Amino acid sequence: MDRTDINTDSEKRGKLLFLAGVITLAIFLTKVLQGQAEVSTWRIYLDGAIYFVVAFVGLLWAFNFQIKVKSLLYILQSSLFVFSEVIFVEIFFFQKFGRLYESLILFALLILIFIGIYISFLMANVFNVDLFKKLPLVQVGRTSSYLISLLMMYFLAFSYLSSSMPIYIVLPITIATYIVIALIHYVNMGMEQGELWRKTFLTTVITTILFLGVFLTGNTHELTAIAPALGYYFAVSMVTQEQIFRKNSISFIFSMILLSVIFFGVIIFNIVSN
Repeated sequence: MDRTDINTDSEKRGKLLFLAGVITLAIFLTKVLQGQAEVSTWRIYLDGAIYFVVAFVGLLWAFNFQIKVKSLLYILQSSLFVFSEVIFVEIFFFQKFGRLYESLILFALLILIFIGIYISFLMANVFNVDLFKKLPLVQVGRTSSYLISLLMMYFLAFSYLSSSMPIYIVLPITIATYIVIALIHYVNMGMEQGELWRKTFLTTVITTILFLGVFLTGNTHELTAIAPALGYYFAVSMVTQEQIFRKNSISFIFSMILLSVIFFGVIIFNIVSN
């Protein structure tokens, strides 16, 4: 790698760090300085959409607009991650802060959110650069994509459930979200067209079934959102390691038993806590 490449990479990392810091700081200040006692649902999703646009345009700027058409998919994933984090924080800390310790809890959470945003931006950068020259770090980017999509599953499931939206709105949005998250991740994994749609369909079916099984059982949404997220975790593991699970039925059976225990555990806890 020549000196020009090193300087360019340093410049990009600086821009990504700056962008992640600005977004995180804006989230913190917006919540701490919130004037209303509570924020309406439509405003929460509007704020999330604004942050989505900021992240999308900001990544184009950070990449010096050196992108290809496929780069937009990577940028979309990172921007969706920012969107999911924003609405999660807004809904989780729904009411206006009245005590110092609440601000401290939010600040601690936002440190983790900053790390997550920065990692997602670095991931998008790795995938984008790999389109121009092959990088050994692309495997690290794929692992990051898995973790980020898993967190999005949880953040968005919790947010949708907590928004008090009608079922006929929640279900289509949830299913569409699961399709998009799984599809983008499998594209990042480099799957062929036929396998891509088949595995996206299987993953969506598994996560949707788990979501349908728990979303009407109680109001403990922090716990309920775990079920579809874990369903996604097992689904991706199974479809990406399909040959291993076919040869080793014990691993498949153990995974199904563990998933069933967690699934019914969430249902029982929700019923008892009502």
